Amino acid sequence: MFLTKYVNTIKAEPLTFSMGAGVLMLAVMGTSVRHVSSTVFAILFLMSLVVIKDWFKVFASLSRLEKFFLAAFFLYTLSGLLSFYNVDDVDKYYRLLERFLRFSLIVPVYLLLIRNGKSILNYLYAGSIISGPFLAAIAINHYIEHPGVPAQGYYHHIIFGQLAMLNVGIMLSLLLTRNMQRKYQLLIIASMLCGVVTAVMSQARGVWLVFPAYVLIAIYYIVKDKRLSARLLVGILISVVLLALLTPIGELIKNRTDAAVTEISSFYNDDQYVSSVGTRLAMWDIAIQVWQETPLLGTGPGDFDDEIQALQKKGEYVGMPVHNSVHNIYIQALVGAGLFGLITMLLAVIVMPMTVFVNRHVTDRDGRLAGTITIVSFAIYGFSESWTLRLSSISIFLVFTVVIASHIHIADSEHRR
Repeated sequence: MFLTKYVNTIKAEPLTFSMGAGVLMLAVMGTSVRHVSSTVFAILFLMSLVVIKDWFKVFASLSRLEKFFLAAFFLYTLSGLLSFYNVDDVDKYYRLLERFLRFSLIVPVYLLLIRNGKSILNYLYAGSIISGPFLAAIAINHYIEHPGVPAQGYYHHIIFGQLAMLNVGIMLSLLLTRNMQRKYQLLIIASMLCGVVTAVMSQARGVWLVFPAYVLIAIYYIVKDKRLSARLLVGILISVVLLALLTPIGELIKNRTDAAVTEISSFYNDDQYVSSVGTRLAMWDIAIQVWQETPLLGTGPGDFDDEIQALQKKGEYVGMPVHNSVHNIYIQALVGAGLFGLITMLLAVIVMPMTVFVNRHVTDRDGRLAGTITIVSFAIYGFSESWTLRLSSISIFLVFTVVIASHIHIADSEHRR
């Protein structure tokens, strides 16, 4: 009976199912299987062309807040175009330009979701739940083959851990806003633990910083609404502690944390910059100095590694790895696209999405919390990683954001009827 109902739903709403299936795959495999994120993004954009004649009509029907929300994406793309003014390495700039263009290309996808009128948030929830054991299996297999090496899928270990932890947050929002039978709660909690294990095994220390934020959010909702029992939360925390004490995960966390403390101390006390954290701190210093020379539009995307090489030819920062990424989205925007780039990035990535999600007129609790967790997660990731330069991370951020924002729009429209 359930299968028949599911098949009938697919037949009745093929467009909704197609978009939802893409979102599900993105949540599960977006940073571990090659080309999944770009393929899903491209398919969603091509689907939006089906309703191209309705774009302006749908846009006109949006609230003023939603229009500003979409305008922020266009402004961020504009910052990337204007930053061409100071670019020296034109070929590299063109290769990076897609990172800015995707922010504009997601707008038609949002219009498609509004035009379709069917929320696909449940597909995002389903993908997050499935991702727990899927990503954990990849991480454990990687650990068995390469002990001590950061676990990863096809792409970089940092964004591998980012998606795992983000999905933990999405599952947490589901637990805190939906009334479910205990067996389903336990299933989700098991998947969350798998996600936490994956994030830890990725050895991405910046990703670990998000977990305390999730704990604080959970405590707030428990105290405020009692949507999740305190006993259940305590059980989750005890499980995490036991994982840290009884498995190699605890030793891994300790080693990585001790290494970070040592590297920070060595940088400030001994001027040692040839280390993971030391290189980050050195690049941040260099980036601020470079930005001061071109404060409005920045040095241009793709030019930062040239700045490091120029300094090394002068005998400075010799031996430090050369990166175009400064491992911080805020400083990256500042040095690459100047003050205009930083302001538009903050609007597109944090300010306008958060305004949409926490707007006092929003009646849907699911979207409000899932959206808030998504933005908070990426904002924290941005302190130690330039995820705005990674296509997979950009696709995940944009698709998750518009799926949740469109869900809020659709839910509020139905509430007003």
